[in-house]
Amino acid sequence: MKKLLTFITVFTFLSFSQEKTECDEQTIPYYTYGVNSRIQGEGPTLRNVFKDIQDSKTNIKPTNGFITLRLSISKTGKFCEIETFQIDEKYQNTEFNNGELKKELERIAVGLTNWKRDEDYKTYNLIRLKIKNGKIEEIF
Repeated sequence: MKKLLTFITVFTFLSFSQEKTECDEQTIPYYTYGVNSRIQGEGPTLRNVFKDIQDSKTNIKPTNGFITLRLSISKTGKFCEIETFQIDEKYQNTEFNNGELKKELERIAVGLTNWKRDEDYKTYNLIRLKIKNGKIEEIF
């Protein structure tokens, strides 16, 4: 019984003492007062990074909708994770180009660097793309 109690005590201590990484911290929205998380250069930088895919993709199916990329960025500017949401013009879940467009956009977004913030918190940032008539019409 004594060995079992010792094992439980040591196991409990070790499980609570695991060090968290900067990506395990609580995430707050980029727009929270005082945080002001953004990519250096903001809108123009994003439009420039996605320009090639915007110019090359001219037959996107379905032809209208929105894609939102939600990037979690650590307090030091390190990329942590990405979630992607795709909706059609009727606000129903969809996949543009059978999911291939999502993969390409995520690959580009993961490569973004120079994230800046006014306070040191893990945040999420949103990148939205408007699909209209089979093209990426707007990036914001």
